[in-house]
Amino acid sequence: MKSTALLTLMISVLPVLIVGCAPAPTATPSPTPVPVMLQYIGISCTLITAPDGTRIVSDPYSALRPTGLGRLPSDLEADVVTVSHSHFDHSYVEGVGGEPQIIQDPGAYQVGMVKITGYESYEGSPSGPSEIHNTVFVFEIGEVKIVHMGDGGVITPPDLLAAIENTDVIIVNVGGYVLPFDQFMAQMQQINARTIIPSHYSISEDARFNIWATVDEFLETLPSDVVVVREGSEI
Repeated sequence: MKSTALLTLMISVLPVLIVGCAPAPTATPSPTPVPVMLQYIGISCTLITAPDGTRIVSDPYSALRPTGLGRLPSDLEADVVTVSHSHFDHSYVEGVGGEPQIIQDPGAYQVGMVKITGYESYEGSPSGPSEIHNTVFVFEIGEVKIVHMGDGGVITPPDLLAAIENTDVIIVNVGGYVLPFDQFMAQMQQINARTIIPSHYSISEDARFNIWATVDEFLETLPSDVVVVREGSEI
């Protein structure tokens, strides 16, 4: 599969690690921290793997996709698939193997060591929330908090703001439509997002998909003091 690069905007450095063990006797070495692994697959699709092996795929996309982005991996399997909304680029659950539990409605769920909470929201637009329902998902794995916005726009309800604030990692649409560029950083600072993973963008200017901006066009809108770290597809 041809995969787009994972780009993280480091607001501050916070290792995404899990220890989660009771204090050991002084004669026993401390346990080695086990990482929470997050892989960006494309559009808004991500794979989260918890230290206990629980695998969560969010927003799998269909065969209709940006030029330059491969199909979903043929061996992609999960215990859970979360779907933020029913659009084709977020809801291709048939592309994920392993007989996963499908979660698309607001509510609280527990799968393995992962606490999953879905919050009702609406797809964003330049003029504000639309009438299209969108579920924002919060994944809590030990002390690690990951927020997947789907196509959620600017968040204003106090209860939802409280649920997503102080997140370690947020996966957010940077195509420029659902969350306009001139409101992006204010929203990220409001919720104190520490690590931002851009999603839902065109691969290049020459192969623009719909009206999505490229990730480089998005980066040009950011303040100069935002630290940008380019990585592979997995952190």
